[in-house]
Amino acid sequence: MPSITSSSIVKICLLISAVFSSSCSNSSKISDDIEGFDLQAAETQSAGAGLGADYKTNVGDALEVFVLEDSSFNGKYVIRPSGDIIIPRLGRIPASQLSLKQVEEAVQRELQLTQLKKATVIVDPVTRTGNSELGVQSGVTVYLSGCIAKTGRQFVPSIAGNTVTALQAVVNAGGFSSFANKKKSFLLRRQAMGGSQRIVLNFSAIEEGKSNDVQLMEGDMIVVPQKMFGL
Repeated sequence: MPSITSSSIVKICLLISAVFSSSCSNSSKISDDIEGFDLQAAETQSAGAGLGADYKTNVGDALEVFVLEDSSFNGKYVIRPSGDIIIPRLGRIPASQLSLKQVEEAVQRELQLTQLKKATVIVDPVTRTGNSELGVQSGVTVYLSGCIAKTGRQFVPSIAGNTVTALQAVVNAGGFSSFANKKKSFLLRRQAMGGSQRIVLNFSAIEEGKSNDVQLMEGDMIVVPQKMFGL
């Protein structure tokens, strides 16, 4: 039996290292993604921005409202036959035949008059009335980093009106790449008072039905690190 020289062992180690490093984003790349990830920009970019300048709301449309400074105002509100939406603690807000920016400004104006010193408001269409030819798909925009087939900014559609989950986002992006550390994954979520919350994601347990999947929010970031050799 031929002996294995020290130079052969070095070559084998280098080969293994090369395979691992090419399998998915390395730890430094993930760190760069997290450090450079602008959660504020992620949440303040309205999904309705790509609908065109002539986009107008209509009676029966369901709008999702996000208030970054106070999540208690967040919710889905349907434009009533009277042409407005009713938000608890605010009352009626004119919302029909307006652009998304105009609805955002109307909600912001009322919030800053009666509730908050400063309000950052996002309004996105969830569903539209049947007489509209413009189909708007509900879902969330998230960021993916690490050992996932397709990383970066991704829109994850809602299926049959259900909530969007972390595992769904990964599957929607092509699944896990080689050597993904499913047990040590995590989610970053921006907090209203600044900073971000880190939520543990054990995708192995989620896939086996031993742990609940995590519902995603607009602007979340999912990080799947690379599994270390032997772990």
